[in-house]
Amino acid sequence: MRQLTVWFVFAIFCSIDVQATTPISGSDAPDYRHAVQTWLADDDETSLPALSALAHKGNTSARLLLARIEATDRSYSPYLRSLSRSQWHTLFRSIIFDGAFARSWIRVESERGLELAQRLKDATQLGIHLLAIEKLLESGEPEAAEHLIRKVAVDGSDQQRDHLLTLLTPEHELWPYISGFRHARDGLTTGHTALQRIIDNNYGPLPNAVSLANDAVTRNARIFVDIGYQAGDRMPDFQLPKHYSDALVNWVLNAPAAIPVATLCQRSCLEAEVSACVVTAFGLVGGYYEVIRFDSPVENLISQHRFLHSERALGMVQRRIANARSEVGDIVFSPTALAAKSQCLASAVADW
Repeated sequence: MRQLTVWFVFAIFCSIDVQATTPISGSDAPDYRHAVQTWLADDDETSLPALSALAHKGNTSARLLLARIEATDRSYSPYLRSLSRSQWHTLFRSIIFDGAFARSWIRVESERGLELAQRLKDATQLGIHLLAIEKLLESGEPEAAEHLIRKVAVDGSDQQRDHLLTLLTPEHELWPYISGFRHARDGLTTGHTALQRIIDNNYGPLPNAVSLANDAVTRNARIFVDIGYQAGDRMPDFQLPKHYSDALVNWVLNAPAAIPVATLCQRSCLEAEVSACVVTAFGLVGGYYEVIRFDSPVENLISQHRFLHSERALGMVQRRIANARSEVGDIVFSPTALAAKSQCLASAVADW
C-alpha cells in the first residue's frame, strides 16, 4: 500500500500543468496550440515547420519548444533523418550565425532577458552546477534538470551529492542513480540500487543483503537493469530470473516515468504477451536510466503527464527500440531474433 500511495501522489503531481511564474508569450496563439497538438500526435513533418514559422515571427513559446525539441529528442523521426544540415538549421534555429552554426532560439531568448530561457540554457551545461539544478526545479522544469543531476551523481564530491539529496525526495526517479554513486565505495552500483527499488516496489522493502544476492545471475540482472541490451555480447541471450522479471514488469506497468514503454506493450500485445514485451523493450531502450528519460521538452508548455500519454512519446520509444544498438554499435536483434523474444513487440516496431 505504501508503494501504491507514493506512485499515486507522484502521478497526481505529474498530471498538473506547471506554469511559469510569468506566462510565456505566444502559448495561447491558436496556430501554436495546433502545432503542439500535431507534434504530440507524432507528426514532425507538419508540426515542426509550423513551429519554425511561428518562431521566426517572434512567438517565444515556439522558440523555446523548438530549441528543446532539438536538444532532447530521443529518437529522430524519418522526416528529421531526411534533412540536410542546412535544412536542419533552418527548421530549428534562428538566422543569426555564430561561425558555422546558427544560434539556437533559447540563446536568442536568453539574451533578450527571458529568465526561463536562461535556466533552460543552463540545463545543457557541462560540469557541476547545483545552482542551475535548484533554479530549474524552482521553475517547474525538473525533467530538464536530470542531465545536471546525473552529472553531480557521477562526478560530484560527497558534499555536493549530499546537497543534491536535500533538493530531491526518495521517490524521485533518479534517486537510485544518486544513491548508487554515493555509496559506490560500499560495493553498490547504479544497477544494484535501481534493481533494489524495483524489487522493493514489488515485494516490499527487504534488507539489501537478503533481497539481492551476489551470485552471477544477480550481477547480470544488475547490468541488465543498468544498461539493458547495450552490454555487447553478454546480454542478448540473458533471461531474467522470474523473481526479478516479475518485479521489473510490475514496475514498468505502474511507474509514471515508464508510461510510454508500458503503453507500447499493453497496446500491441495480448495480456499473456505483455511481460515478454516489457522485459525486451526495457532492455532495448537501454535499461532503467533510459526508460525514465522520455520527457517533455518544456514542462511549462507541455506537462510531463500530457507528454507521457502522447503518441509522440510512444513513437519515440518505438523508434528507439527499432534502432537499438549495443555498446559496440551493433544492432542488438535481427527482426527474427526480436520476434523470438516478443512477436508483438517486433510487429509494433517493424515499420520504424
